[in-house]
Amino acid sequence: MNNFQRLSVEYNGIYGTIDDYTSDANLMNYLFKLKEAITNADYDTIMYTLSGIDKWYDENIGAISSNGYVCNLASHQKNMRLIKEILSGLREDECVPTTPVGIDAPKTDPVIFISHKSDDKKYGDALERFIMGLGVKDNQLIYTSHPLHKIPLDAPIYEYLRSHFNSTLFMIILWSDKYLDSPACLNEMGAAWVTQSDYTNIYVPTFSFGNPKYHECAVDTKKMGAVLNGDAHCKANMIELKNKIESIFGLENDEARVTFLLDSFIDEIKEDKPNG
Repeated sequence: MNNFQRLSVEYNGIYGTIDDYTSDANLMNYLFKLKEAITNADYDTIMYTLSGIDKWYDENIGAISSNGYVCNLASHQKNMRLIKEILSGLREDECVPTTPVGIDAPKTDPVIFISHKSDDKKYGDALERFIMGLGVKDNQLIYTSHPLHKIPLDAPIYEYLRSHFNSTLFMIILWSDKYLDSPACLNEMGAAWVTQSDYTNIYVPTFSFGNPKYHECAVDTKKMGAVLNGDAHCKANMIELKNKIESIFGLENDEARVTFLLDSFIDEIKEDKPNG
């Protein structure tokens, strides 16, 4: 087994060990990009991201070793050794895709996931009502700020979310500056990106497009999206979102119903409406 094959086999263990210890956004981005690079057999990106993870371990292994709550120190030490061995021994000609082109992992029933910060619940609630009004069922939507779509009691949130990433997952990313400050939100977004899930960008009206954290994210930030300001562009983008959801789930809605849902949505997101 060459070094690329070792890395492919060991990746989930590396990720799981680190994910149990920290939600550091920069480190998670390295891990998500590493997974993508392994899938694409991208030697340069593998070396770059592994170097970032290796540096993090060099800077943090002391704190990990002295942390009384860490019960898997040996796993971290194994990660360190493995990463250094692969960095020193990996050759570009070893990087060959492990999945034959044209063969995809089987997908299950479609699911929509609204990735959001709880501070933006007003906009998330409006999206939830719009989506459900189109005919999407309770179990076809993951939206953690609503009791019918939340993570089950006592379920580890990231394990629960990862269990849905083998579905035909359509992710709606509700961007805000507070979303960018949340390691948990960035982890959700990165996990969906790693599994190459389809996604749509939705923005709260106050979002800062010049925020440098936005342009460091794993997803394509140049992909057009809807700004929830209620103008004509917002309405047109919401109609496109409606069409996409209907296509994914095989739904049909008459014009009167869609007009009612859209008008209700626009009224709900108005800036002068209190955050409910």
